[in-house]
Amino acid sequence: RPCRFWPAHPETEGLKRMVDLTELLLQDCRLERLPSALLALTNLRTLDLQHNNLRTLEELLSLAHLRRLSCLRLAYNRVLALPASVGVLRGLELLDLSNNQLQSLPPALFTLRHLRRLLLAGNLLEVLPAEVKALQLLTELDLSGNRVESLPPQLFSSCLELHILNVAHNSLGSLPRGIAALSRLCRLDLRSNSLEELPAELGCCTGLHGGGLLVEDWLFLSLPPQVRDVLSRSCPASGTYPESRSRPESDSFPYFSPTQWSFSSALESQI
Repeated sequence: RPCRFWPAHPETEGLKRMVDLTELLLQDCRLERLPSALLALTNLRTLDLQHNNLRTLEELLSLAHLRRLSCLRLAYNRVLALPASVGVLRGLELLDLSNNQLQSLPPALFTLRHLRRLLLAGNLLEVLPAEVKALQLLTELDLSGNRVESLPPQLFSSCLELHILNVAHNSLGSLPRGIAALSRLCRLDLRSNSLEELPAELGCCTGLHGGGLLVEDWLFLSLPPQVRDVLSRSCPASGTYPESRSRPESDSFPYFSPTQWSFSSALESQI
């Protein structure tokens, strides 16, 4: 059930005593700002603030001493801008800012050198800065549902660990031939863009062989026959080129361990 937590709720004070917490889930709590009690949770590794009413993240600077924080989920809020203070979260490996109202990305974001998963779907982004080249450990980048018209060449020359690249539902007019360098890429979603053809170099992305490329059938047919054959080999026999895959099960509802805590579970014991 939804957590009815307010910034002044007495439960906030209780958080300060939970110093051994490693995961804190504050989903659907109607939060408009980050609770100050978070500062005491120095062992925190995962902070989930999805489905709230956050508009500003200026308090991120106060989280600098949470040195073990590696996972920050802020999806489904109303965040208008990502402050430069995001750069203090140096240990982040996963940052989820999906379904907010971001129009640009600050240079400080690309100083998070340990970042492996960057999820930015459903925003208002028009440009992916060339500074993305600094995120050399990145394995997943989700830009779906934005307004991006082109991808910087640096993404393909530097982010060589990419396994998943989702740029569906954007305004891409072309795909750089440099994508051939992404030998580890195993899922590429290009659906619903402004592409008129695909580069034959996609055939060099061996991880895409067997159905890892998600694209409209007519666009897939723009590839040379030999490339189509390689990419579609081992596809499911039940139909045309696959159009979708389900989200990984690891991103579904989390299991609660003794080191996890959510306001919803705490309040249920009082109702």
